[in-house]
Amino acid sequence: MKNSTNDITYEQLTSQETELQDENKEEEEEEEEEEEEEEEESSDFFDPTQIRITTKQISMDLLLKRIKYEEINLNPDFQRNANIWTDKAKSRLIESLLIRIPLPAFYMDATEEEKWLIIDGLQRLSTFKSFILDEKLVLKDLEFLKDLEKKKYSDLSRNYKRRIDEAEFIVYLIEPGTPPKVKYNIFRRINTGGLPLNLQEFRQAINPGQATKILKELANIPEFQKLTSFSQKRKDRMVDHEFILGFIAFTLISYNRYSSEEGRDDFLDKAMKKLNKINENRVQEIKNKFIFAMKAANNIFGEDAFRKIRKITEDGKRKYPINKALFESWSVTLSDLNEQELETLIERKEKVKEVFIKKMQDDSNFLESVSQAATKVPYRFDTIKEIIKEVLSC
Repeated sequence: MKNSTNDITYEQLTSQETELQDENKEEEEEEEEEEEEEEEESSDFFDPTQIRITTKQISMDLLLKRIKYEEINLNPDFQRNANIWTDKAKSRLIESLLIRIPLPAFYMDATEEEKWLIIDGLQRLSTFKSFILDEKLVLKDLEFLKDLEKKKYSDLSRNYKRRIDEAEFIVYLIEPGTPPKVKYNIFRRINTGGLPLNLQEFRQAINPGQATKILKELANIPEFQKLTSFSQKRKDRMVDHEFILGFIAFTLISYNRYSSEEGRDDFLDKAMKKLNKINENRVQEIKNKFIFAMKAANNIFGEDAFRKIRKITEDGKRKYPINKALFESWSVTLSDLNEQELETLIERKEKVKEVFIKKMQDDSNFLESVSQAATKVPYRFDTIKEIIKEVLSC
């Protein structure tokens, strides 16, 4: 073997661990559109004594048995794609096991003993399954164990298999009875350096049911996909679902009832819960309003829908990325129009754009309200309504 583990320096190991953690972040950042609004801090207050977490050391053998018998859910409705990692990143993870680099801990919701819910560590567990149980992963682009290139698990020598089979991991289990809000805060504090769930993924994790299916269905509507054009990476991370949930939230709960003290995350959480409880007729009504709004936005704004003013670059015109605040305020307001009002706005679409651009330029409060999705929510909705009213009265 060209490189033995005895010849690997501490600096090399540290370098590999860092690369393993950063590999997928870099690729995602390359494909992801620039976010126009800033992320706001969320303040979730709860009684710390309600935290119930058990720490266990679990062997690879036990983890694989739970995966094999579907006692760890690796493919729930709310989860992102389990194959975000590249084969190179997956192979480097297996190599880390073989050269005994300690891996980050796993976080799981153990509320149901028979079916653990993976909160952080999905990519790692999916890699173990692909390589060991399914034997679909073929090792490639290894850094140290070059002689294992193009090998499957069954091709490994007994000593390498033993290193994998006997590996042990730290697993944090959130115990039954832990309130959802506490689970949510626990998630926000998890930082393993890999690809932890983002807020929308976790929001869907703790609110499974009808809501997740509705979001998935609306995300596949052609009109929505045409206007948003999210990359596959962003879809895998459920960014599209969060935009749609924003529309539904302000459809189910009036923007006048939005609490800036509780914040946007809490508002969206409440919407997920309400969406799980509404009847079929209300669901269909929301779907119809959403489709109506998407068609309206396309007919009025075209490729500029839900975006700020165009800005000029050396290469010519470049659109701002789609904006959450504008998506919510425009789509909800458009969905409340009648057919005659919409027809008039379409006829006067250049006027709509003109008034909108002027508001963006002259009204600093309006600009601020659409620069952060949680800022001055009633103000931006009222301003959009004023724009429409002005155009309709011309």
